[in-house]
Amino acid sequence: MIRTALPVLLGLLLFGGDARASLFCIVPETGDGFVALRAAPGAKSPLILRMKGGDEVQIVEGGRGGWSKVRYWPSDARLAKGYDGFTEGYAARRFLRDCG
Repeated sequence: MIRTALPVLLGLLLFGGDARASLFCIVPETGDGFVALRAAPGAKSPLILRMKGGDEVQIVEGGRGGWSKVRYWPSDARLAKGYDGFTEGYAARRFLRDCG
């Protein structure tokens, strides 16, 4: 259990932000080739950008009618550059898998 909790605690210490914003997910491959990052929850909300399979998001807030507020980093940018340089928006929760 300690080995499982250690990466999460380390992430919280490094991030220094809201404790709820600690769950990271990899954007999955989709039939469309992208997952939409939107300005607000809802499929009709303006598109901010198209996230590709393998990109990374951090859940900031969960659950608004099937949508989660996320911070987005392309590919491995968070690991390479740290926690700066993210784009914040909303993603459909059904696409947020492999989180942990």
